[in-house]
Amino acid sequence: MRKRLILLITLICLSLFAPRRVHAAPHADVEADSAILDFPNTVTFSATLKSSAEIVSVTLEYGSEQLNCGEVVAKAFPEFQPAVQTDVSWTWDMRQSGSLPPGAAIWWRWRYTDSAGNESLSEQKTIVWLDDDHDWQTITSEDVYIHSYGLSDGAAQSMLDAGIEGIRRNEQQAGMTPDIPVQIYVYPGYDDMRDAILYEPQWTGGLAYSDFSIIIMGASGDMEFDAATVIHEVTHILVGRNAFTCIGSIPTWLNEGLAVYNEGPLDENMKAQFDIALRDDAFFPIRSLSGNFSEIPEKALLSYAQSHSVVNFMIETYGQEKMSQLLAALSNAEPVDDALLKIYGVDTDGLDAAWRQSLGLSARMAAQATAQPTPTYVPTYIPIEGIPQAITATPGAIPTSSFNANHSDTDSPIPLVALTIGFVCACLVVLLIFVVILRTIIARRAHTKGGKHG
Repeated sequence: MRKRLILLITLICLSLFAPRRVHAAPHADVEADSAILDFPNTVTFSATLKSSAEIVSVTLEYGSEQLNCGEVVAKAFPEFQPAVQTDVSWTWDMRQSGSLPPGAAIWWRWRYTDSAGNESLSEQKTIVWLDDDHDWQTITSEDVYIHSYGLSDGAAQSMLDAGIEGIRRNEQQAGMTPDIPVQIYVYPGYDDMRDAILYEPQWTGGLAYSDFSIIIMGASGDMEFDAATVIHEVTHILVGRNAFTCIGSIPTWLNEGLAVYNEGPLDENMKAQFDIALRDDAFFPIRSLSGNFSEIPEKALLSYAQSHSVVNFMIETYGQEKMSQLLAALSNAEPVDDALLKIYGVDTDGLDAAWRQSLGLSARMAAQATAQPTPTYVPTYIPIEGIPQAITATPGAIPTSSFNANHSDTDSPIPLVALTIGFVCACLVVLLIFVVILRTIIARRAHTKGGKHG
């Protein structure tokens, strides 16, 4: 009987120390859950939340569907009036965080807790980040989607064909294939495209967002030029996704070199700069082209042309399979020099020497990066009118995000009263055990004395 009493008291006391858990309700009571776009500046999330007890905590969890190293969940804490039913609203300002590409999918959900400790999580919803002021038309193939307005049917079809051809060339020449369809948003002109994004260079004619598998570009009016632009941008998407890594980076000369290589022969401006550099032995060390290219037009054109020549040399000399192996190695976060040594038997400087030798030039005495003006953002494609001078990009801030492997229930803190009661119970258990032991000793002594008298 005593043992059962001790066990019962112990279990009661220990239960007070067990952390209480807040469980997400299977069906949150949410009404008017919506997102309103003010493209390209803001998106405002709003909803009416309900619970059986007063709502005391509200969190908006949101993000975009893109290629990431892990699950990225941004959190916002909107102001609200505690009540059993409350209206909440919060605005994501792209002018502060930096803009998403048109066509990106934005998701959101509401997580809230009431005074009884019940946690509710609304169903996740999505909306496409795109203006609705225009009549967007879409034509598709299996791996390419062309979204456009103000574009002729013939021009749209030409771009779709170019996208399909770009995928074919990349698979044939570098073994790269798309994991998801490439979404291409085409604007009637460059100015229209620039109005749709924030904080991008005003001389940009096309941008590839490989994390989203999205391309945006302006139409030039020259179908042949636009087709080359599509192929160039598709290559950037495939390079970015096939060589995606959370550690390390893809050297710019390789990324841009593959893009220009897949377009076909160099255009006249690039070829002219390349020929001058070949005549004067004025090429950049390949290692110096690993980062951003110069903003000076002539140097930028030479950087693209030289990168094209290096990639052409690698594929023509060593074959497509080694290029595929190089991209796979970079995706596995191997340093560029280590990957080149393993696959080609030379590092970046050795590649530089071999490439120069193929052009009839002697090796450099020392492959050191040459000083260049302050670099800026590298466009994924140069508009037909070329690059204006002295223009720099204005970067935006990154929204605060939390990185969660999963969404676990939240442990609630133990109240002070429970701690006090638990401490008292523990003391009672110890005291009870002491009393039981003491009584046992006394009983045994009495039994011993009784035996002696008998």
